[in-house]
Amino acid sequence: MTNTSKIALGLSIAAATLAITSPANAIDFSCRDASLPAERTICSDAKLARLDETMAKIYGRLWQVSGTRARLSLRDAQHRFLNARNDCRWNARCINDAYLDQISVLDSKLVASLER
Repeated sequence: MTNTSKIALGLSIAAATLAITSPANAIDFSCRDASLPAERTICSDAKLARLDETMAKIYGRLWQVSGTRARLSLRDAQHRFLNARNDCRWNARCINDAYLDQISVLDSKLVASLER
């Protein structure tokens, strides 16, 4: 598969994920229980909330198609992402960039796993 085909497949997966996302403000954690500055920032910003939901959907799909060893690595990488995102505190641009990076990484891994 060419790089262009891989990118197109990845974008298709991301678009499909966005299409099945529930309400625009749905996020992967409870805003009622949000205590960290980054979580509160996400809860107050619809774009960040959509990025959180998109990332969670791709993560969940990747989790489903991964074996045990890959799941352990995926979980560890997700913890590192959450720590980096939380280090952004109130900085929406930093949070946005962290999500875009993580979505790109997860999407690439999902494309690779589906090609096998």
